[in-house]
Amino acid sequence: MTGSDDDLHRARLGPRLRRRSLLGLAAAGGLGGLMPPALPLAAAVPGEVSARTFRITMVLGRGESDNEAGFKDYLARRGLKVDYTIRDTGGDPARLPGIVEEIRDTRPDLVYSFGTPQTRGIVGPFDDADPRRHITDIPVVFTFVAAPVDAKIVPDLDRPGRNVTGTIHIAPIAVQLNTIQAYRPIRRLGIVYNPQERNSILTIEGLRAESALRGLELVEEPVPLNGRGEPIAAAVPETLARVAARGAEVLYIGPDTFIAFHNRSVVATEALRLRLPTFSATELIVRTDKAMLALASSAYGIGRFTGFKAAQILIDGIDPADIPVETLKRFSVIINMATVRALEYYPPIGLLNFAEIIES
Repeated sequence: MTGSDDDLHRARLGPRLRRRSLLGLAAAGGLGGLMPPALPLAAAVPGEVSARTFRITMVLGRGESDNEAGFKDYLARRGLKVDYTIRDTGGDPARLPGIVEEIRDTRPDLVYSFGTPQTRGIVGPFDDADPRRHITDIPVVFTFVAAPVDAKIVPDLDRPGRNVTGTIHIAPIAVQLNTIQAYRPIRRLGIVYNPQERNSILTIEGLRAESALRGLELVEEPVPLNGRGEPIAAAVPETLARVAARGAEVLYIGPDTFIAFHNRSVVATEALRLRLPTFSATELIVRTDKAMLALASSAYGIGRFTGFKAAQILIDGIDPADIPVETLKRFSVIINMATVRALEYYPPIGLLNFAEIIES
């Protein structure tokens, strides 16, 4: 493996995690098809890179995280000098028009966008983008967007065809359900979700289709909304209780900012109190709030892979329209053993052989 190939390999995996190969489960039919060859990493031209300071505007929705740390670290390791401007919506879409106007005025070399709401607000839908309201002539690299085609951010993953490319942070739903059923066969899968969040609606649609193919019953409970159409955080425990009462055997926690981020502590605590095992499509709630199981890539690794996309634009001069939107294609099964023991819901030995085990 060359130095450049090794750098991309680390970008895909993330140095902060102890990784174990998923090949064992893939061979058993559980997670097959997730191991394509590594992408080549173009070599930087030192003179060209060091001679210029690039300007990148980062548009966030919930503050800086390991994802942004990975992105910055990757570009720094490639030798780029970067002047970062950080703008955070705090989850309020009303702030996006002002941020878009600032981007148009300052014209950075690249825009980094975290999450579906921020990205859609910046670039607009691919079939109705308006140069007066959206960024259509500056490269945009997004991250933590679960379904960029369904969200109309790009029309095609292999060739975005516009000024936008980026990374997807979750495994395909079929592979997630493979992981749940490799842990223990179930008949009813529960989900509590924010009906106002597009990622959640797209996830529900995907889960319905995949559950029907497997003969699973999907136990759905949307969080109630207040008079302003916002999900009511105080109603989350009651909503979880309804899922448990309807016989859900595992609670699915999808890429839902309201559930998996803003209310993750309540969700994990209440699920444990209800003795409801939890599976998450992202890692944070397992690592910090004792959800039981996840199939996820590290946020740091996703950030580094997003940095690789940015470097293709800034260093190699590739048009984002021609840069594929991709996942890391390497995921870890993460198991919180403290929660496993509390629930007495033990995984098979075969899964433990390659899972990352958390003891807290």
